[in-house]
Amino acid sequence: MSIFEFDLEKVNLEIARKLKKLKAIENKCLPIMIKEDEVIVVTSNETLDNKEEVEFLFNKRTKIIKLSEDFVNELIKNIFLGELEELFDILLLKAIELNASDIHFEPRKEDIFIRFRVDGVLIGFTKIKNEEYQKLLSKIKVCGNMDITEKRRPQDGKSLIKVNGKNYDLRLSTIPIIYGEKLVIRILYGEIFNYNISSLNLNVNQRKKLKKIIALKNGLVIINGPTGSGKSSSLYCILKEINKKDINITTLEDPVEVIIKGVNQVSLNRKANITFATGLRSILRQDPDVLMIGEIRDEETANMAVTASLTGHKVYSTIHTKTPQEVYFRLEDMGVKQYLIKDSLIGIISQRLIRVFCDNCKKEDIKFIFKGNEMINYKGVGCSNCNYTGYKGRKVVSSVVFIDKEIKKQISNIFQEIGELNNEEMIDSLNDLLTNGQISIMDYNNFLIEEGLNYEENKINI
Repeated sequence: MSIFEFDLEKVNLEIARKLKKLKAIENKCLPIMIKEDEVIVVTSNETLDNKEEVEFLFNKRTKIIKLSEDFVNELIKNIFLGELEELFDILLLKAIELNASDIHFEPRKEDIFIRFRVDGVLIGFTKIKNEEYQKLLSKIKVCGNMDITEKRRPQDGKSLIKVNGKNYDLRLSTIPIIYGEKLVIRILYGEIFNYNISSLNLNVNQRKKLKKIIALKNGLVIINGPTGSGKSSSLYCILKEINKKDINITTLEDPVEVIIKGVNQVSLNRKANITFATGLRSILRQDPDVLMIGEIRDEETANMAVTASLTGHKVYSTIHTKTPQEVYFRLEDMGVKQYLIKDSLIGIISQRLIRVFCDNCKKEDIKFIFKGNEMINYKGVGCSNCNYTGYKGRKVVSSVVFIDKEIKKQISNIFQEIGELNNEEMIDSLNDLLTNGQISIMDYNNFLIEEGLNYEENKINI
């Protein structure tokens, strides 16, 4: 069995912990489940050194699954985490080390399954017993100023923690499910946001267009894409680029995720009646040069953003749509008149994120021909550096549309033209990642299917 085929969900926590932790570490083995008359044991050794002990403990024959030593050691450590008083600290430390965006605590019938969302994908990390979870949940609720006695209603909370001298904001959310309270912790890396405009993975032509968009003193710039496509991060990269002493930049966010020195940042607060619409109305009285609105969600915000962009302000925002054409239609659906949309929009950045290989463990797979050139297809092997997934980090796949006055005059159906350009630029971004050995042919083809980028026309056959 390979590391990729190993399924943490199938590990029986009661079986795994029946062998004492010290014995598991000493013999580099861990029983994970019972299947018929056999106990399944993962080990990094060719043979099971304590075979007789394990068979006596379970009164069954052993069946070995050999995996790497690093993986087995990590698995043993994680399986016994629930026994430790400092469980919460260890989970946070590991999540931050992996750059996870969320930690999920999922009550199951037999145990609590803990998963991290890393690079947009949920990966299993460990399991703990229900009684261990209840103790942990109470501790977390106290940290988030939540009611520890309330288990029947959803609750939200927040907390500020310090790990290795750096501050992290936590957003906590609980909801009752059939086996207990599910908890999700969102980790905000505000103080350590180290991305900039070069992190957007733009080619030369796209960078030129973005510079033209940024240079204009007024107009509406929209970053679009589905949830989790990095829109907010791209906005922060642009804000860092344009942040100068002689301009007033004000943001309206839900919530403020990244703190940028010199930028006036406002968090939504519904209890204080600070919504996108009411907040924007107040900000416009603050003499702003540049406005950043976290998201355009409703008719009032949409109309105010468009009006502001037509009256001397530069407005940056995001909209949850898949294509640039949908930005136009979404604004129209929100009640913005067509001529105002065309007059105000000066740029649309459409983007997605794709996982890239871990440089530490990727290896050559096969050779293939791509656009007339011989290329090498790589594959991820999995190591401790990437949590045995084979992938480490994500790259932006994007298109940049600069809509200047000349283009508006020349193009009769501007948004049909934008759609064709969007597909071409996204495929160009994808081609660069494949050429650089950062994604595989399978990743390439899957992305085409998922994003509707003319799969039959652009797919790579081996």
